Amino acid sequence: MDALVEMADYFGPETRVAEGWSGVYAISPSNHPIIEESVPGLVNDIAHSGRAFMHAPATGQIVADLVVDGETNLVDRTALQTDDGVDTRGQLPIPYQADMY
Repeated sequence: MDALVEMADYFGPETRVAEGWSGVYAISPSNHPIIEESVPGLVNDIAHSGRAFMHAPATGQIVADLVVDGETNLVDRTALQTDDGVDTRGQLPIPYQADMY
């Protein structure tokens, strides 16, 4: 916010920040969503990082397959399971360990 206020000076001394907004952007260290049965009977579908709406049709099918059959043949889910600790984006705010989940 401080940087935004500093930039506002460019437009003149009467310029003020009218309002702001922030939110949480859920990502996994690998930047892939996580879709897995983490414990028997609980299918997690998390960390879509803003892409959940466009992924919804495929994600819904994958989750349904996992609930009914325990597996899906729609996609290779290797990259969609709990991360191995690889931070491909270099954006983790804390040291990451694979056993943190």
